[in-house]
Amino acid sequence: MSNLKSWRNQQLQRLKLDSDRMFNQICSEFGLPSVCQPLMDTELRLVETDEGYRIEAELPGVTKENLELHIDGAYLTLRCAYSEHSEGAESVGSFESQMRLPCKVKLEDVEASFTGGKLIVSLPSCHIPERRTIPITSGDKKE
Repeated sequence: MSNLKSWRNQQLQRLKLDSDRMFNQICSEFGLPSVCQPLMDTELRLVETDEGYRIEAELPGVTKENLELHIDGAYLTLRCAYSEHSEGAESVGSFESQMRLPCKVKLEDVEASFTGGKLIVSLPSCHIPERRTIPITSGDKKE
């Protein structure tokens, strides 16, 4: 049991990313192009704005119909899933990228747009709470 290693989420994501790259490379050698290949090197960038935050991603060659965007708790997940038919063969694949949000957001205020291969997600109500020191009492009751 001492040989077991505890994997962190980042390590698992890196393993998945490397595996996806390997399989996409093999598929491309057989002439099965991946619609989601541009996502393999995509970085979700967090930009602070006057209104809150904005998340940006460059996704050349991807269509809006191939994308799904979800916020679940403190994480934003970008997923690309596709199915292609060419010369009697079907190519199916997907890719997922996840980012921890910098703060709590009001889901009804989140907006996303996809134009010219660029995804922009606006988090207008996103504010990081200020740090506050909480005094610790001794627990003795004052009467």
